[in-house]
Amino acid sequence: MEVQQETTDSCVAQRGADGRPPGLTMPQALVISALMPVVFVLAVVLSLRGMPTGEILRLLGGAGAIGMVLVVAVTPGGRGAVAAAARAALQAGR
Repeated sequence: MEVQQETTDSCVAQRGADGRPPGLTMPQALVISALMPVVFVLAVVLSLRGMPTGEILRLLGGAGAIGMVLVVAVTPGGRGAVAAAARAALQAGR
């Protein structure tokens, strides 16, 4: 009786369709890890200085949108998507 070993490459099994491992890329992780603490500190400082909560939430929403654009821009092929969205926004504003 012969035992057959199944050869599987665990690295290949964990990679996505484009050949990269799943998860964030290094630039995405850097942007997120640098942006999030700044946003939270800004929220705390503004609330301690007496800014209304509604204004803080609008400010954080804008910062989150900017952060999302930065994260998308550093993904492979993401710059084209950001450029297309910017062109569409400019066309809609005219």
